[in-house]
Amino acid sequence: MLLQPALRIILATGLALAGTITLSACGQKGPLHIPATPAAQQRATLPQTVFGGSAPARPATPASAPAPALPNLPDIQ
Repeated sequence: MLLQPALRIILATGLALAGTITLSACGQKGPLHIPATPAAQQRATLPQTVFGGSAPARPATPASAPAPALPNLPDIQ
């Protein structure tokens, strides 16, 4: 039995809404960063992984460099 067009639209909208809600629960827990360890220098970057080939090497930062100061913002719960 085929569903009527209005029911198909409602089901598709509900499914899209459920998917959006499900994926929104996978929120980021903190800021992203690029590691600067010697082991990380040997790993491929995302463009190298996706498109292949070689991208320009990232400049090495000294291990003793202090981490950048982050603003003291309240946690959003």
